[in-house]
Amino acid sequence: METTAHSDHPVADYLATLPEPRRARITEMYAVARGVAPNSTEGLKYAMPALVVAGKGILAIMSTAKHIGIYPYSGNVVQAFAAELADLGIPTTKGAIQLPDDVDLPAELLTRIVTTRLGEVGGRP
Repeated sequence: METTAHSDHPVADYLATLPEPRRARITEMYAVARGVAPNSTEGLKYAMPALVVAGKGILAIMSTAKHIGIYPYSGNVVQAFAAELADLGIPTTKGAIQLPDDVDLPAELLTRIVTTRLGEVGGRP
């Protein structure tokens, strides 16, 4: 079997490697993000499979040992929503949202996060 170093579908390829229930949760979050950014493409940004608009990373979502990492490629975006996320029990770092397995991220909030990031890169929701 031939393998390639590059894929045109790094998000889909990554999702296929995940066990359930993480796969379903992350797949749903990507679906929400794609709904907000339908013109996005899949790409690799900072070695993470991500949705990309105009060459800029909009959102990467990765499974980690302790949580689901959500990376909007912008500390400003994370900070803009940090208090609201904290109220839901979702910790943040300078550039990441750390979604615990037992906490849901409302689709409406993810929509606003992606919309804010699109505004930063000049994309349209």
